Amino acid sequence: MTRLPPAPRVAMLERFAPDVHPRLRDLAEGLDLVFCASDSAEDRRAALSGAEYAVVRAVRMEEALLDHTPHLKLIHQWGTGTDGIPVAAARSRGVTVARCPGVNAPSVADLTIGLMLACLRRIPAGDARIRAGLWAAPDLYETGRDLTGARVGLIGFGAIGQAVAARLSGFDCEVLHHRASGGPGSTALDDVIASADVLSLHLPATAATRHLINADRIARMKPGAVLINTARGELVDENALCAALHAGQIGGAGLDVFEHEPLAATSPLREAPNVVFSAHSGGRTRDNFARVVRYWARNIRLHAAGEAISAGDLVG
Repeated sequence: MTRLPPAPRVAMLERFAPDVHPRLRDLAEGLDLVFCASDSAEDRRAALSGAEYAVVRAVRMEEALLDHTPHLKLIHQWGTGTDGIPVAAARSRGVTVARCPGVNAPSVADLTIGLMLACLRRIPAGDARIRAGLWAAPDLYETGRDLTGARVGLIGFGAIGQAVAARLSGFDCEVLHHRASGGPGSTALDDVIASADVLSLHLPATAATRHLINADRIARMKPGAVLINTARGELVDENALCAALHAGQIGGAGLDVFEHEPLAATSPLREAPNVVFSAHSGGRTRDNFARVVRYWARNIRLHAAGEAISAGDLVG
């Protein structure tokens, strides 16, 4: 009888509720998934013991964990952004790093549109009034705004930015975009910021993009404009944003991401007016869960079989 090779062992470097384990195992067919009992460093080290592969989602992988991974061959990001992985340190040890570019795009783009509508139409405020036994806010004719026909500026125009633009076409929006690399249709950053009714961020977190939206750039936004961030919290100077919201300098903000997550109970953002929050849930839908798991599982199976992973999925 031919003996099959053992299934590649994959450390899931984030605690998942036990009732999610069976679904993950079904979707990651052919892989031996090892789950962390908690998000503590000790339990993550235990999961990595003997693992050849690791998957990182929302919890950062500290560089020190690499000291406990003698068999590790590849680290795969659950989604796209790899700022939670010590990429340089991993590669220096011969460990490949991969990601799932564009797989999250439909779900993140949907949430982006949802936050635009929630801010412009003040949906959460209306919900809160009804729950408090009240009815429509008396100032809605002055404060409620349409997305239809608005000028929307997209900072970053990768897979997610392009998916947002496609959805906005149904609202007859004028869409401007800026990408650092330039290219067809790219508009200067300051021009996009100054002219947009809705400004939406779609960039990775890097040294160059930290606090890209700062007090100076917020001051250049149109009065009443809305800021949407479903990318990375580090892109926005939160203190400057709070000041602008309290001053009525801009009309509102829809935030799915924050500099420090989860958002602290003492964060001044909690007291800022006209803010709609989401808990870094851009890619967190049942449909996207299946898409992403199947994607990274396929890449790990390819790597384990000695086959090439798509060059676009490799980092560094």
